Amino acid sequence: MRRMLICGLAALGWASELGAQPVPARDLLEFPLGAIFEPPALAGEPGAGLWNPATLALPTGERYRIGVASLAAGTSQGADGQLLSGAMRRASGTTVGLSVARAAVGGLVRTDSDPQSVGTIPYHTMLVSLGVAREVVPHVTAGTAVRWRSGRADQRTGDALAADFGAVLHDLPWRNARVALSSFLWRPGREIEDRPAVLVAADLRVAGSDRTREVRVGYTESAVNRGARDRGLFASGRLDRLEARAAFVRGAAGSGTVSRFRSGLALHYARYVVGIAREEGISGLGPVYQFTLSSLIK
Repeated sequence: MRRMLICGLAALGWASELGAQPVPARDLLEFPLGAIFEPPALAGEPGAGLWNPATLALPTGERYRIGVASLAAGTSQGADGQLLSGAMRRASGTTVGLSVARAAVGGLVRTDSDPQSVGTIPYHTMLVSLGVAREVVPHVTAGTAVRWRSGRADQRTGDALAADFGAVLHDLPWRNARVALSSFLWRPGREIEDRPAVLVAADLRVAGSDRTREVRVGYTESAVNRGARDRGLFASGRLDRLEARAAFVRGAAGSGTVSRFRSGLALHYARYVVGIAREEGISGLGPVYQFTLSSLIK
């Protein structure tokens, strides 16, 4: 844990010394890439620790985990995102992970003095995260991540370092409850320019006896500084190999609000987990679809 804190504090120092210019395309990371199926603060599939570094931790008996996620919005603008992740549990019990995420909007047309197109406008961002996590005391897992993000909006480009901390209280005595809290894209002293987020989620078991046969309900909330704020309820159920989830989330950005419904199915087979999820109700974007695949190696 001491090494985790040293890494995180060092990254905070580097991030705070970088320029104050905001990195373009920050809003693309308000899409729940890899986290439509699960609340971001608790998202473990495909196991990237992207939204909460603490969820990176692998349990005892597992050595490696790799995962991919793909997100696409069915609109003419072609919004999409991809995530590739990998994690390794060391003999000390610490898990080390690396993830690469990319999000972009295509089909943005450049015009001149008339409506005729004269080209397209690039609008995309990439996020590379290196994280560590471990169980620090029984029922408490903590993690930290160093992140590098680059972005481009037309001719404007930029990049920055950030550092995040997260924790998950898990397997609590009362109904196997879980509580998770994390920061996302935190740059100390640059909160206005790069708009970090705070993520929180909690759930508990309302039926069943173990994680392969259970029903859970919970609450999720995320708030981006000077950006979108989402909150809502979710439920999940698993019966052996099949898992289903649903969530109703209400978001606010500026003076407007929008309600969104998320649903998904996942199949657990041997050491693989395959999932598909859908989010609908985003104004002007239509449904967003997500596909995930992860594999555990013991």
